Formats: sequence, C-alpha cells, structure tokens
Amino acid sequence: MPNAPRDPVQFDLRRWLRHLGRGLRRRCPHCGSAGLFRRWMVMERNCPGCHLILDRNEPDYFLGSYVVNFVTAEFVIALGTLGAVLWTWPDVPWNGIKWTLIALMIPVPILFYPVAKTFWLAIDLTLRPPTFADFEGHGENDPSPEARLPGSS
Repeated sequence: MPNAPRDPVQFDLRRWLRHLGRGLRRRCPHCGSAGLFRRWMVMERNCPGCHLILDRNEPDYFLGSYVVNFVTAEFVIALGTLGAVLWTWPDVPWNGIKWTLIALMIPVPILFYPVAKTFWLAIDLTLRPPTFADFEGHGENDPSPEARLPGSS
C-alpha cells in the first residue's frame, strides 16, 4: 500500500528536516507560522498559527534550548580558533585570536537565542510528536470552568 498512513511515532527524515528548517528560521516547527517572538528574547505562549503551546507545558522546558545555545556558542569559539590558527599558520597571533573570541562570547549566544528556542522545539516535536494537549484552546488546556470539550456538559 503506497498511500498507507504513517505511524506518527515512527521517525520521518523529511518531517525532521522540515521541522529543523522552520526552527532555524525562527518559525513554528509544526506549522511554519512566524510571529513566535514579541521581542528578541520574549517568546509568545503559543503559536499564532496552530496554537501549539511553545513550552510544551513543562516548567523546565527552557533547559533544552539553553543547551542548544551553549553548544552553538562553544562550537563557534572552537571553529573560530581552528580557522584562525589554520589561516595564520605558522605565525599565529594568539593574543589577537584570544581577544576576538572573548569579544564573540557575549554576542553569539544573544544573537542565537531565539533560533535556539525554535530549533529545540523542532527537535522536541520530532522526538515527541504533539498531541491535542499540546495545543491552546482545547478544553483540557483552558483552566476556566466555561471551557468544555465538545459534547461534554
């Protein structure tokens, strides 16, 4: 059966690459909508397009994006060091490299922060596909007593 539905838990490389591409562009990995950030460092609670709850209702969800941001900053420093050493070999200007990389240690994590948040969300959505509970507007996510699931009274 060529058009058989796929198991949503099964890893799908195309879906993963689509999620990562959207995350790298600071878009919702699930639907591709923009507008996930009010300001550079302030993320909305949910996606304006599909209403996905962006922190997946977990209090320590930020730790994943923190690790992505930290590893990226360290990778930039390591790659910068390697590139500078190879470019200037054999007369390597160690002091110049040191001060340039120290100067990059602050702006790189700040500039990459929103990308790290959406990139981590893309990784998480691939490993843990969303359920109805991950979307705002469904009765189980609305704490108000008026919010009921369709058909419940």
